[in-house]
Amino acid sequence: MMRVFDCDSHFVEPVDLWRHIDPAFAERRPVSAPDHGGLVVDGRTLPTVRFKGVKRWNESLQTDYRAYQERGWDPGAYLEAMAKLGIERMALFPSRGLMQVGARGIDAPLAAAIVRAYNDWVAGFLAGGEGRIVGVGQLDLRDVGAAIAEARRCVTELGFRAFFILPEAPLPGITLDQPYYDPLWSALEELGVALAVHNVAGTDMGQIGADRFGEWALPRIAFAFPLESQVALFQFLAGGICERHPDLRVVVLESGAGWLPFWLWWLDELTERYRGLDVPELSLRPSDYFRRQCFISADLEEPTLPAVIDALGAGPVVTASDFPHPEARWGYGGFLDRSDIGDDAKRRILWDNPARLYGLEP
Repeated sequence: MMRVFDCDSHFVEPVDLWRHIDPAFAERRPVSAPDHGGLVVDGRTLPTVRFKGVKRWNESLQTDYRAYQERGWDPGAYLEAMAKLGIERMALFPSRGLMQVGARGIDAPLAAAIVRAYNDWVAGFLAGGEGRIVGVGQLDLRDVGAAIAEARRCVTELGFRAFFILPEAPLPGITLDQPYYDPLWSALEELGVALAVHNVAGTDMGQIGADRFGEWALPRIAFAFPLESQVALFQFLAGGICERHPDLRVVVLESGAGWLPFWLWWLDELTERYRGLDVPELSLRPSDYFRRQCFISADLEEPTLPAVIDALGAGPVVTASDFPHPEARWGYGGFLDRSDIGDDAKRRILWDNPARLYGLEP
């Protein structure tokens, strides 16, 4: 029996999660917008798309997941689901909370207070997880000093193993590869924790497709996940972040993996063509940095996954069920039954690689 480490599933957060925010920001805290499927943050409604499937998801929570819904999605509900799904460990990210700092207009102190309140709630949740649920905090990037302080607090006081960021940098003109963020990447190296890039369709920070498709959810989903992941990886690989921070572990989540071999080849080609003209000082090819310190989360059913493994090896690949979102896959049986992926690769993808990513013992 293979051990399974689910790298990316989701809380169903209580609607009053942010009630414990710093009192100075109590009037500006996020509040749920159930009919919209999102949040109102400081007067701004997120996501900036309209999901026609919100009613369907709410109905599935009441039917397919009734037992967990009746428990209030507490730690015991997740442990019960993990037992049914054959999952030994699970890393959890927010649902509505993915967009809690996704509005460009909110100020840095408010954003920092929002993620502190969220991270405190996660820490309380982990206390009931029997050590099988991995805590992934959020960092807001508007104030790099505040992000470093929050990372240190969450690791030293709350025991977090990883943090996630949105791929869209919130400060206009300051991309992730700029020197402003280097102290944060150094802090994460020092703390020995992973950095996850996890998007959500409908942020208000110049997300790809927003200018052309507005509230239409389908194209925003189609572009926001793989294309914003490509933009983020460019900054880490060709922009020099991995060159300067060789101990930083980075995972790109919920964007599929089939596009990755082309993207790495293309970055290698571009950096070679323009070397000495428009390329930072890089001692390795972008693809080499990826193999050394980055991971990609593949969909359980991706038909091109064998080609990804052929191109990169199984070492950078992890996977996830996305439980309990509408697109979630119920269990890993289908993946385990795949005849186009060898048992050794399956073992690495399902357990060895996630354990290495999140800094846990195999």
